[in-house]
Amino acid sequence: METGEIISTAGLVLPAMIAACGWLWQRWQERASVRVAIIAEVMALRQIAEQRNYQTDLFEMANALRAIPEGQRPPASLQVRVPEHYCRVYLANLGKLGYLPPDDAQLVVSFYQYIDSVVQDVTAGGLLYEGTSDPEAFAEAANVLQFAMDAAQKLAAKHCRAVR
Repeated sequence: METGEIISTAGLVLPAMIAACGWLWQRWQERASVRVAIIAEVMALRQIAEQRNYQTDLFEMANALRAIPEGQRPPASLQVRVPEHYCRVYLANLGKLGYLPPDDAQLVVSFYQYIDSVVQDVTAGGLLYEGTSDPEAFAEAANVLQFAMDAAQKLAAKHCRAVR
């Protein structure tokens, strides 16, 4: 191979390698950003639920209804205004969940499934929103919320420096 051919080949290969490295760097950055954003949203939702004592309220309502004889229980309700966009980061990145390690993806999906279940119960049209005299409906919602909190706690333990 002559010097001119080597220079020409290097002139083609070097820019291609630089472009490939740039593409890989950008992809790595995107993956990291998606992971951080989704986990931040999970942590924020967890903190909001804790601050507002949703789980405690659900258990207290279940216990209050259990204290009343079954035939005399009035319907009780829990109505929570939940904006449609409460999980906007998750929804915007559904197609990118593969960027997360499998165990993180499992925890994230589980968290949102549990949270969505509770949201359906406490928003318009839901059983707890409309009212029920069944204490088990409140207890079940509290237990499902606990599953979500457990998933969030596992994520926090893996990714957050200071975990309560």
